[in-house]
Amino acid sequence: MYKVFSRITIIAILCIFSLSTSSVAAENVSANRVDIDLTKMSSTMVYSMVFQMVTEPKKFIGKTIKMKGAFSSYYDEESKRRFFGCVIKDALACCSQGLAFETFKPRKFPSEYPSEGSSITIVGTFEFEKEEDGIGFPIIKNAKLYK
Repeated sequence: MYKVFSRITIIAILCIFSLSTSSVAAENVSANRVDIDLTKMSSTMVYSMVFQMVTEPKKFIGKTIKMKGAFSSYYDEESKRRFFGCVIKDALACCSQGLAFETFKPRKFPSEYPSEGSSITIVGTFEFEKEEDGIGFPIIKNAKLYK
């Protein structure tokens, strides 16, 4: 009886230990997780997913997005603001969809950005930024930019 009790106690302690160490590992994985990885999808799926993000942004707010596309920038004279984008073409390369992004750390334009049309990968948090007139747009915030 004593040996059975000891074995059960040891097994219980090992189970508790393994649960506590696996939860620490799960926290590390979740801190680096990507909710939607567009880099692993076909070009048709990527185009469709980005289209959905643009037309139904509320479904994606707060999700970590990873995407690969062509770098683009645009200076809006009215708002006096420069926008940066990651643009993805569809399978036939006739149409394109893109998302604006802001880097985690501010960079100097143009010296610290890739050239227009260069291939980039970004990873960041999907947000919806509202403007003063009530109209808004989807944007990847706190993005890490990889050339």
